[in-house]
Amino acid sequence: MPEGRFLDLVDLVGSFVSYRLARRKVRPKSGNAVDDGGLIPDLTGSAMHTSAQLQTAAGLSGGVKNDNKEELGSTDYFDDWQLRAAAKIMALLFAANNSWSKAEALASPADDVMPDARPRSKLWGQLLPVSDFYNTLLDYQDVIADFKNWEARTGKFSFCQYSFFLSMGSKIRILEYDAKRQMEAKARETYFNNVISGRAQDVNFHLHVRRECVVEDSLSRIGEVVGQLQGDLKKGLRVHFTGEEGVDAGGLKKEWFMLVVRDIFDPEHGLFVYDPDSHLCYFNPHSFETSDQYYMVGVLLGLAIYNSTILDVALPSFAFRKLLVSAPSSPSSISITSRNTMTYTLDDLAEYRPSLAAGLRTLLDFEGDVETTYLWSFTVPIERYGVVTEHALIPGGEHKPVTNANRHDFVNLYVRHLLDTSVARQFEPFKRGFFTVCAGNALSLFRAEEIELLIRGAEEDFIDVDALRAVAVYENFRRADRPEEVIKVNVAEEVPVVRWFWEHFRNAEPKDQRRLLQFITGSDRVPATGAAGLVLRIAMGGDGTGRDGADRYPIARTCFNLVQLWGWKSKERLEEMVRGAVEGSEGFGLK
Repeated sequence: MPEGRFLDLVDLVGSFVSYRLARRKVRPKSGNAVDDGGLIPDLTGSAMHTSAQLQTAAGLSGGVKNDNKEELGSTDYFDDWQLRAAAKIMALLFAANNSWSKAEALASPADDVMPDARPRSKLWGQLLPVSDFYNTLLDYQDVIADFKNWEARTGKFSFCQYSFFLSMGSKIRILEYDAKRQMEAKARETYFNNVISGRAQDVNFHLHVRRECVVEDSLSRIGEVVGQLQGDLKKGLRVHFTGEEGVDAGGLKKEWFMLVVRDIFDPEHGLFVYDPDSHLCYFNPHSFETSDQYYMVGVLLGLAIYNSTILDVALPSFAFRKLLVSAPSSPSSISITSRNTMTYTLDDLAEYRPSLAAGLRTLLDFEGDVETTYLWSFTVPIERYGVVTEHALIPGGEHKPVTNANRHDFVNLYVRHLLDTSVARQFEPFKRGFFTVCAGNALSLFRAEEIELLIRGAEEDFIDVDALRAVAVYENFRRADRPEEVIKVNVAEEVPVVRWFWEHFRNAEPKDQRRLLQFITGSDRVPATGAAGLVLRIAMGGDGTGRDGADRYPIARTCFNLVQLWGWKSKERLEEMVRGAVEGSEGFGLK
């Protein structure tokens, strides 16, 4: 099928689903009306409405806006057979989209550009990115009720059954609901155990760590909990840094995750190896660390998702696909059984080790005699801490030359060895640790690329400061001449300090933008839903008039994504104080 025709079909089915959802809100069914399923638009009424009705009937209206999300929260589509039929058609199109590039496997000619310069969808073998199948009208539906209906297996239609319709925002809402539900269940269990046993147990999982030994203390404490099978990992996480006064309302947890991940994924730690060209890391096949260490790393990533925290993890995209393929077959079981077959391609290797992949592509494209030119056998060099040995890809591989006829087999085996078999000892405990915390129905709604987005946040070279500014809220800003009057509108325009702050944020280098974002929120990553999904709170210190605090640094409350500004008299002074605060921001205290 031509690409243009395929795109038209996807757009047509998506528009029909949008029409069915919007129609149920804009024109309720009358009691005596003939149920035509909405296939015939109602053009009765005044002429002034006819044009809009025609557009809605044709699916051209681009969605129905409604400021009252509660009004759009019903799930009266459970018995809509037309939605079910459209969803089944879209499921076929979605499956076709996912296999669009399978013909471009290892035998494909070299691309003109490297994978990291191509659209992200190409890394996943797709024509269209998953986001093109999202239906944003579902963001205004009661997706929690939809999720419950799907879990209950009532047989009614549910969008969770066709989760490609659900946007990242909707899926995150479901995931957070599922996590909160598990935390509440664990808290109730702890409470009743306390009543029955007469022993006091906390409803939260408290993690006490020393800042100078954050990895050792963290892995030790998590290992104790896992070993005792207490289920404390399902409780709400509270982090305490020894010797510091900070009380964790979310900010300490963010910093703890950042510090632990930064240390664990450091090449000096030996658990992961980095490629200097791609700046990505992967499991170290020659690590001396025990499997318990990788199990704890998996638990750590699972805890991040469970506690809605973004991590700067430099794993390649195929690693998340590999992880999701290994998901548990049952949400209540943590025994990992692969439900799908993981296929590794040269594109996967090119993402992680582009130089090696380019060399293998040259081998595949070579027009001369491969055997006499390359003099290769079915062995590959393996370097272990400076010592190079040969590893046979097949039994007797050292005696089998690579030829024009079998070079594709050689590349296939080499890629699988590097990305799969050589790291099996490290990956198996890692995935068990991850699904110990994260296995559940909610997680099964996500695709691998969405899991990557969920863990790492949005991949943006520049932070969209204008989007942050558009959703920011302001507190305690008062007029200098009338202190009793609160400035409620146009704060960013009326108050010079706020205007200077946004100008400084926008004009900063990307590295400095991320440092400032980390200062305010505890993370230098933008959420999976984009910058517009991150609400910053800007407050004025003192009495709110900006007449005091000219010599004070800004104060950040990362638990609430809040930064408190003061009455600096110039933009230069603001920039000086903000830079000073950001550079000395590690650690927490109480005021």
